[in-house]
Amino acid sequence: MTLGDRIKERRTALDLTQEELAQKIAKVVTDMKFSRVSLSNIELGVQNSVKDKVLLALSRFLECTPEWLVYGLGPISYNVDKPAKSNESIGPIINKQCPLISWGQAGVFTTISEYPESDYKYYPCPVKCGDRTFILSVHGDSMMDRFHEGDLIYVDPDQVEPIHGKFVIAQMEDSSEATFKQLQLIDNKKVLKALNPNYPPDMKYIKINGSCRLVGTVVAHVKPI
Repeated sequence: MTLGDRIKERRTALDLTQEELAQKIAKVVTDMKFSRVSLSNIELGVQNSVKDKVLLALSRFLECTPEWLVYGLGPISYNVDKPAKSNESIGPIINKQCPLISWGQAGVFTTISEYPESDYKYYPCPVKCGDRTFILSVHGDSMMDRFHEGDLIYVDPDQVEPIHGKFVIAQMEDSSEATFKQLQLIDNKKVLKALNPNYPPDMKYIKINGSCRLVGTVVAHVKPI
């Protein structure tokens, strides 16, 4: 079964039409257009992935876990023993509290196994993540329009395998701060790409060589309310 198949299965089980479910999602995902056509494309497999906020909305209204929707793993619902009461809202599974750190600290934090709670603000990660996962607040415009100033990204330093299309944090030897880019494999060469279409070519791509080290992979993206 695909993501679309599981969405349709849960929607049908809850006796929801595509229009009804799409309207529910549109009310909570207000910064983007989401319609019955959007939902239909997902169910038909025309669109094979969804943004984090749409996934969380789907899991909420379909009364199931994000893990089950995406991978078909684990229990379908959040509470297999007791159904949620009518006045209870279902939220994402919280797996770990992660520290919010500065960009200058990002490279150093990959070598620290424990973070003093008194030194940092902690926020729950909406997905499963490694024990050393930390949070960065996006700054600058290099990753617009998908990532904006002030967005929170959760970085897992245990995931440094170079995978095409993943969003990563990298540390340049000649910089005191880490950088946030999309990893791309072009002609068997690794490059970091800025998503902003208005960036000039000489700033849009950074070659990964001996002077660049991958710090970790972004595993979650949260927009502040």
